[in-house]
This record gives sequence, C-alpha cells and structure tokens, in this order.
Amino acid sequence: MAEAKRDYYEVLGVARDADDAALKKAFRKMAREWHPDRNQSAEAEDRFKEISEAYGVLSDAQKRQTYDRFGHAGLAGGGGGGGGYQDFSDIFGGGFGSIFDSLFGGGGRQRQRRPSGPRPGRNATIEIAVSLERVALGGTEQLKLVRRAECHMCGGNGAKPGTEPKRCNACRGTGQRVVERREGPMLFRQVVGCPTCGGNGSVVDHPCESCNGDGQVDQEETLELKIPVGIADGAVLRVPGRGEPSEDRGGIPGDLHVVVHARDERFVRRGAHLGVTEQLSAVMATLGTTLTVETPTGPVELDVPAGTQHGTTLHVAGAGLPEFRSHGKGDLFVTVEVEVPVDLSVEEQALYEQLRDLELARRAEDDDE
Repeated sequence: MAEAKRDYYEVLGVARDADDAALKKAFRKMAREWHPDRNQSAEAEDRFKEISEAYGVLSDAQKRQTYDRFGHAGLAGGGGGGGGYQDFSDIFGGGFGSIFDSLFGGGGRQRQRRPSGPRPGRNATIEIAVSLERVALGGTEQLKLVRRAECHMCGGNGAKPGTEPKRCNACRGTGQRVVERREGPMLFRQVVGCPTCGGNGSVVDHPCESCNGDGQVDQEETLELKIPVGIADGAVLRVPGRGEPSEDRGGIPGDLHVVVHARDERFVRRGAHLGVTEQLSAVMATLGTTLTVETPTGPVELDVPAGTQHGTTLHVAGAGLPEFRSHGKGDLFVTVEVEVPVDLSVEEQALYEQLRDLELARRAEDDDE
C-alpha cells in the first residue's frame, strides 16, 4: 500500500491561513536546508521534492482552494501535487537549480556554464566597528582578512606546474550529470554535479603541491577601507573583487560586503543627532552653570540655566554628527541628571542646614499669608 501523503501545510510548517509571504519564507528556509546540492543525506532529495510539491500547490491560489476543500484527492486528476507531472521540471520550469537560483540568488551549485562565461565567486560579508569620531571626520580603516584566493603556483587549475588537468570522461567536461528516476507515470530528472570530477569538468592526475590540487589557498590580506563622513550605523560598503573566488576556472572573485557598526556607548545615536547624559550637582542645577560636554568632534560649551530640574534635556544645535552626503549637521541633546550629595563636609553640612532653615521659614511665612 502506498504511503499516505503528509498535509502540505504540515510539510511547510505553516498555519492553514498563512499568506503568500509566509509560504514563500517557509519554503525558502526549508528548501535551503534540504536542497540535494547542499544536503548530502539520503533523504534530502525526497524531502526537497515533498517541500517543492507542497509549495507548488499552496502558492497557486486555484490549486490551494481545491486542496483546502478536497485534500490530496482533489488534486489527483492533474490539478497539482504529484499526480499530473511527467517531469519534475514541469513544476518549476527547469528543475531544482532554477527554483533555487531564483529564490536564493544563485545559491545552487550548478556547474552549467552560462552563455556569458564563468560564474563569478560568491560575495562575502564581514562586520566592523568604527568610532563616532571616524563617522564625524571620515578617513580609512584597516581590514585584515584571511580569504580563499586563486593559487598563484598553478593559476587555479589545481595541477602541478608543467602539467594540465584532463577533461573528465564521465561528464565529457561539462561538470554535470543528469540523474533520472521513474516512479509510475512520473519521470524525475535532476542535474547534479559530476561525482567523478567534483563538478569541475576536469580531473587532475598530478596535483599542485601548494594547494594540494584545490586550486585555491588561504591568503592574508590587509585592505584600506574608506569610511564616508556621516555613514549610518549598519551601512554596507562594497569592496569589488575581495569576496570568494569563482568555482569556475577563469571566473572573477565575488565582492566583499562590509557592514559598518558606528556606535559609542557614551551616546545615543539617532541618525546625525546625538544624545548624552551629564551629571550635575544640586547646587549647580539651582544656581545655573556652564558645562563642558565632550563630543566626537571635541568639547562644546552648554549653558545650564538656574533652576534646571532633574531629567531636563538641553539642546545644542549643530553639535551632533555630519549628515551623510550633506553639508548639514545633527544636534546634541544633553539630559541633565541632578546628583544629591551623600558625603558632606562639615562646612557643607552647615550651609545645607542654613538653607533648610531658610526654606522652612519661607514656608511658614507662606502659610501665615
């Protein structure tokens, strides 16, 4: 007896009222996990087929309506699911690779050459932290990287100098094999990397001693990264050609994406505006004073009016950070925290007692009136 199919919503792990965005998100996550080019387990192909079949039905409004009303039986006549397709590529218009590429930006490990030539390498991403002073003034930051790069000894072909790789006879140099499996009236076809040559299209009899036939080596590199004035926290800077090397011979490297975190624990940043907290004694808050506040670009003077209350926020125009790609500047917002003294000298104790007596006398006069 044939094994009963699982509920499509259960397969994707979504609620029955999930919208298109939730369906696509769930499919992307599960397809990334179970795609046979990434998952080498024995069950990967069947799981990916199940996931893709479920998404193929639930992402189609008409098929989903039929399925919701009648279940798998309603699709048995060719309206969806597994019964009506003679080739797995009919579902996605090109098999595993095309749907994986369209959703994940070329994440599938297909070896077929595009008409434009070898594929570029994958992009790489790193994160760095810079000071707000660097944001305010601009300049450069040094990046020390260890990344995979083409082996200079063999030129990236993996063969010992003086020898050349040979074309793989198993795949005739394409780097791909087509695997077919028939289940009843259905023909499942998948393009996979050639296991003989590892998808390279060639085999190396005499490997390069520098890279052990891999064609790539770890390379240390120091880069100078220009930080624009006013760069936002979380902004991404692109460094062309400093990503991962191409898996195809003659392909260019990918790009390096640098996520810039521009923060300072002393300040709260809101774009070009800065917020900071300053401590002030009760005497200074009562009588007023001038505070010197340190900022990423140097100290600024802040006039604190007499009678300033605890928690008051004062404003210094133009004392924040430069605005990105603009001549403007943000503002500085200073929140005052009034400190109550706890360790008084004898003289201070006497003065505060006099102030207390004066205040009590004033309150008594107010009550008499």
